[in-house]
Amino acid sequence: MIPLDGVIKEFEKHLKSHPRTILSARFGDGKSFFLAEAEKKLKNRCAFLKIYPVNYQVAENQDIFEYIKRDLLFQLYSQDMVPESYEIPNNIASYFFLKNNWEQFAEEFLKTLSYFDATNTIKATLGVAKFLKAMKKKYVEFKQNDVEIGVRLDNFIKEFDNKGIYEEDAISSILCGIIKAWKKEYNRRKVCLVFEDMDRIDPAHIFRILNVISAHMDCGYKYGVSPQSKSLSGNKFCVDNMVVCLDYDNLKQIFHHFYGPKACFDGYINKFSDKGVFHYSLYEQVQKYYMNELIRVTDMDEKALKVIMGQYDFTACTLRQFYHATNGVGLHISLPDYNPNVVPHRGLYIIAAILRILGQNDEDIINILGTAFRQQPIKIGMYAGTSMLLRRKSKQTSLEFSFGDKDEHSFLVSYEISDIHHDGRAFLENHLSSGNGRRETICKPEDEIEYILCFVNK
Repeated sequence: MIPLDGVIKEFEKHLKSHPRTILSARFGDGKSFFLAEAEKKLKNRCAFLKIYPVNYQVAENQDIFEYIKRDLLFQLYSQDMVPESYEIPNNIASYFFLKNNWEQFAEEFLKTLSYFDATNTIKATLGVAKFLKAMKKKYVEFKQNDVEIGVRLDNFIKEFDNKGIYEEDAISSILCGIIKAWKKEYNRRKVCLVFEDMDRIDPAHIFRILNVISAHMDCGYKYGVSPQSKSLSGNKFCVDNMVVCLDYDNLKQIFHHFYGPKACFDGYINKFSDKGVFHYSLYEQVQKYYMNELIRVTDMDEKALKVIMGQYDFTACTLRQFYHATNGVGLHISLPDYNPNVVPHRGLYIIAAILRILGQNDEDIINILGTAFRQQPIKIGMYAGTSMLLRRKSKQTSLEFSFGDKDEHSFLVSYEISDIHHDGRAFLENHLSSGNGRRETICKPEDEIEYILCFVNK
């Protein structure tokens, strides 16, 4: 586990001064994992409601408003955030049933349940069923007692069937009422609305969805629906914070690709975060994590791995890519067994398998590990020595090697394998730098890596 306590504290401070912000990190660097950990650590001070706009790409702009409200309602019920004390106002219930077909709303809502885990789905389904029954009961009672207002609302709907970008309706008011009631009951806790997985949205749609998210929708409710106290300021649905999760630098590149290099990205992005962006970066911690993981899966020491990482920077890949490359990597290799007395060390086989999973071809892998071998033949030779014996199908466990090119008179190094550890590491003795005497066994480091690569699954 990468330690996140310090970063979570910084994120909490950032939220206090940034009502609307962007959580920026590279795709695959663990934004969702970070938010999950932040939610656990801050659960006594902040509730996180997560929306996934990746599901809205094929929707029309006005439909996106409805999907956001539907998903937010689901989140409130799944997290038990609807206080028992909250009651739906009569006039809003009437407005809701005149403005919306409630059966269609229920049907659309149930379509989203497959996105969530079973526990939350059951909890939210029961909650929304109760909500719809309460709404219908309120509507019947209200219409019986006040027919005149019902007719007035009906006329309003006919006149303004296309509600436009500012979208004002009963569900928004109900959501705001629920959140206000919850915050009143838990007066020390805030509510943070998070738009997750924005990096997964097709570039052709991302700005359209961002524009919808950023549009102010609090213009007050009319015709029997109570107006909001703040019509053009504050966050939608009375949440304390709105957080959009994406890669800020990547978004900037996409923006200039679509709108041209002279288009003002800073002016555009201020709609989401006018006070700055929270850059989620664990570079030092990630470097340490990658090294520790490589040590664990290869059983090689840090010095040898640093030589290899000098040729290939594993930290250039995302956390997700690195996890998939190292998780179960032992299944991607087999080991030569020509000599039952010689057990090869797994380290270089594992490294070769990881490189292959990360997309390196055979030539690249041979070049990466071969160059590392040339630079530090002793450090790498400890882990390659037993494989060198097996490549020659040697029946003995002690053999002298000389590295170099056959058409050259000088050699990089000459050493002797005197013993083998039970895990396959070779004990090297009598190693000499740049000897002039030609040895019986001359080889290139790349030849040894090519042999190792034969035992890595494609």
